[in-house]
Amino acid sequence: MSQVIGNTDLTGNLMWFAVVAIIGFLVSWLVTEKMGLNRTQYVGVLAIVTAAVTAGYVFWSGAGVGFWTNNWAWGVLGAAVAAVFLALLLSRLNVAAGQQAVSLAEAAWFAVVYGTAEGLLLSVLPVVIVWQAAMGQNVGAVGAGALALAASVVVIVVHHLGYADFRGKKMRQALLGCLPLSIAYVLTGSPIAAVGAHIVLHFVAMRRGMELPPHEASIAKAGRSSLVVSG
Repeated sequence: MSQVIGNTDLTGNLMWFAVVAIIGFLVSWLVTEKMGLNRTQYVGVLAIVTAAVTAGYVFWSGAGVGFWTNNWAWGVLGAAVAAVFLALLLSRLNVAAGQQAVSLAEAAWFAVVYGTAEGLLLSVLPVVIVWQAAMGQNVGAVGAGALALAASVVVIVVHHLGYADFRGKKMRQALLGCLPLSIAYVLTGSPIAAVGAHIVLHFVAMRRGMELPPHEASIAKAGRSSLVVSG
């Protein structure tokens, strides 16, 4: 990331990071496991919540339009490189029996909305927040980048712990799929790199018939549990 684009106040940024981490867990846990909403409803809630948190942080930090336009050309290149890497990675994974690829239109809609929301929540917000805090402490670009990536790992893990299916070996898949996007953001300084590649990741996965979280089995289980409690 080539420059500081906002507020470097340590306390304020750490508070924002705590907010992102907490919301990252609650939005997946409450909406899927506790409420049992379907994937379309979940993606809608995720998009609204992420948009609100992102807007709040950009306003607080004073980054303005620069948050989105910083190093945009490098961001496009970073998105392309990360997308190719992840597409090749997905091509080596086996699709579970019985899974079917969704239509082009459905994959595109989900990819843009879902990919943008997750890209911002998991690979942009934690990175830029901790980067700003670290740069304000004069730790240098390398140190700030390392701390920012560690922060992204924390949010990726916490968010996916909200999905019942990811409390085990699947967590490695989440890290393998999301961390390269955070690295792309750190290297380019542009959210386009993380968001763009995340959109491609979701699009390719859905077109190959890979089920994105929340998984239908977990949603059905949550729905049955809520009926038992209410009954």
